[in-house]
This record gives sequence, structure tokens and C-alpha cells, in this order.
Amino acid sequence: MPCFYVPHLVIGMQNLIIEGEEFHHIVNVFRKKPQDRLLLSNGHGLKATAVLDKIGKKSITLQIIESRPTEKSSPRIAVGFSLLRNKNDHLIVEKLTELGVSEFFPFISSYTVRNSSNNTIEKFKKTAIAALKQCDNPFLPQIREVMDLEKALSVLQQENFTVLTALERDAVKLLPDCLPEPLPPKIVLLFGPEGGFSDEEIAFLGEQSGEKFTLGNHVLRAETAAISGVSQLLLKILKQQPDYL
Repeated sequence: MPCFYVPHLVIGMQNLIIEGEEFHHIVNVFRKKPQDRLLLSNGHGLKATAVLDKIGKKSITLQIIESRPTEKSSPRIAVGFSLLRNKNDHLIVEKLTELGVSEFFPFISSYTVRNSSNNTIEKFKKTAIAALKQCDNPFLPQIREVMDLEKALSVLQQENFTVLTALERDAVKLLPDCLPEPLPPKIVLLFGPEGGFSDEEIAFLGEQSGEKFTLGNHVLRAETAAISGVSQLLLKILKQQPDYL
């Protein structure tokens, strides 16, 4: 059953009105009819099953049958990534939303080739919403403002994230071997741009952040590295917490 994003959904609701873009998707794209069932998510852990009651010109009315709140699991996973050419960074947001990443920290570093625009974050959010609906993820990740690498690292340290950085060189440990036991409550994986981090940035990361890890013996595209890194981290977590969300 397709999932629809309804941020104003709250527990205890009996009736719900949907307008705008989701109204269009439900009525014109999925062609739902009265008495059809719909799966809803508010992006904050609450999912609901509803029945379509009435279809108007610009809105629909639903009756809520069941609401199911979900608690976000620990540890919380975040990803810091450089803006990428050809907007391949949207692939990072899409696939890692599907994998359950809680927060994204886009940044600009020495070899970043794309600048941030006024609607960069808004476009990332739309990508994340589409992914949430596709994979029935009950949690919409938070996407932070675009920062330079130094500021991003400062914010992560202030918020008590355990920082792990992917490097193509000067790293000999695999990601699972870099994880402390027990797992910390908040983990962030950092991934550089297409050209990697500069020598100065590697030295800075060595002074300011935690462990550096390698993803293997092949040179990976930046978006591939991010997906691979989070997948490896999830494997480690799921072995300890099979019900991790």
C-alpha cells in the first residue's frame, strides 16, 4: 500500500482533511476512490490507516481507522556529505532516507564543485519526502543548512555526535572496527566530494574528529561511498538490535 505524507497528522485524530500536492497524488495519480484505504505518515514516527470518505474539488476527507506511533531507535545515524556535481547528492538523500538515516549535514569543502542555491535544502527535503513515501519510513530525516566543513564539524561536536570519516587514503580500519562498544547514541559518517578531502582538510579532520575508515580496495563515487558506509553501519547495528528502525 502506498504511503502518503501528512505532516499535520497527530495521534487521536478521527477525521483528516488533505489538500495540495498530496490531494493531487491521491486523487489524480493513484486515483483513489471513496472507501479506499490509505496509509499515512507524519514523518515523526506516527503512521495511520485511513478510509477515504469524501472527495472535493481541492480536498479530501479521511476517517482514521488506526494510529500506530513508533519510537526512533538508538543510535541515531547522521551523514555529512559534500554537495556533488550533477546533483548526485540527491541520490544520497534518497537512498539514505530509505535506510533510515535521521539527519543530513550537507557541507562545502575544498574540492566541492557545486554551490548551494536558495532552494537547495528545499529540494533535498522533497527528495526525502518522496523516499519516505516510497519505503514506508515513519521518520522524515532532518536536513541541516549547508555549511563549510569546519563549521559542520563544530556543530557535530557541540551536539555530541561520534564522528567517523571515510577516507580513500590514510585509513586502514574498516568501518565496523572503528565503532566503539557499546555503540554511542549518535553517530555521524562524513563523506567528501568527488576529489576527496584536501591534505589540509585531512590534517584538520585528524585533529578534530574521531576514527577514519576505509570502505575497501576500490575507489568509490561519493554517493556510492555514502550508501555503502551506512549499509555497513546498519549491518553492525542490526546484529545487535534486529528491530532497529
